[in-house]
Amino acid sequence: MKGLFILLVAQISMQLQCDKTKIQATIGSTITITCSYRTNQFRFYKKYWCVGDSRASCEVLMDTDGFTQAAYRTRAQIIDRVSRGLIVNVRDLKLDDTGIYWVAIDTIYSDKMTSIQVTVTKEAVMKPHFWPLSSLEMTCWGQPVVFRCRSERGTDVQYAWYRVGKPNNIILHTSTDLHLHCSNITEDSQLFCLASNDVSSQSSEFISLQILQPADKNCVYLISSKALSSYDCIRSTTSLSTSTQTTEELLSSATVSQLTWSQNKTMSWSGLPLWYECLRWLLFSAMITILYVVLTCLKSTSRRLMAQVKHPKHI
Repeated sequence: MKGLFILLVAQISMQLQCDKTKIQATIGSTITITCSYRTNQFRFYKKYWCVGDSRASCEVLMDTDGFTQAAYRTRAQIIDRVSRGLIVNVRDLKLDDTGIYWVAIDTIYSDKMTSIQVTVTKEAVMKPHFWPLSSLEMTCWGQPVVFRCRSERGTDVQYAWYRVGKPNNIILHTSTDLHLHCSNITEDSQLFCLASNDVSSQSSEFISLQILQPADKNCVYLISSKALSSYDCIRSTTSLSTSTQTTEELLSSATVSQLTWSQNKTMSWSGLPLWYECLRWLLFSAMITILYVVLTCLKSTSRRLMAQVKHPKHI
């Protein structure tokens, strides 16, 4: 009796065979099942795809006669290519698609059916990467910098930024973006981004944060990482009276001096042409000189007249 049952199962399986019986997929992905059957025997029979734990009570989702449930019409199809096989395709998978399905041939007495177990899970998180949203060299002037973290794969990914600590890491922010500025930089530290979901979690490369000047002394800090290009902050940490200019400041001063000298060739401080200013000052000086000469002459003439009045000549 047992041998007869095994023989019967073998005969049924030969009548309808599929390339997959257990499928594990992630949300949003697509599954494709290819089945073969005896074309000389079942060529003109309807084939269908149904879901349910029992073959006797499974719910038909679509068939080769054109029926498809409303929820499946935009993302699933069943195609009978006869000698080239029966194709079942379901895309944009959801967690609710997990279950036991059947590929079946609708026959007169007993349908020929093969079970397919489908398990849909969330996609695991890929190692995240980060990048700055502005130039890192702005840290040399104490300016804020924003880092963004992103994982290229993963379902319902959540992001958080941490500072390496002992015994436990310290959470800084639960977001894709981390804002660094002088007010929240108090010590040298290492930072990283954590991307996680219900399936897995992954950490990014480390960001090393080094304080060159604390916030109360004109904040300067430096950021370095294997994932970023390196740069230098050539700044002095001495007092303002003995501080030296950075290379950028010297270049900036030289540029400003050159521009000022170039402008002074043609323009005065008042914004007027230089020749006009010179002419105006020459005229003003000439007027002062003439006025001085006139006043001097008047004083001299007045003195002579006064002397003649006091000492008149007698004839």
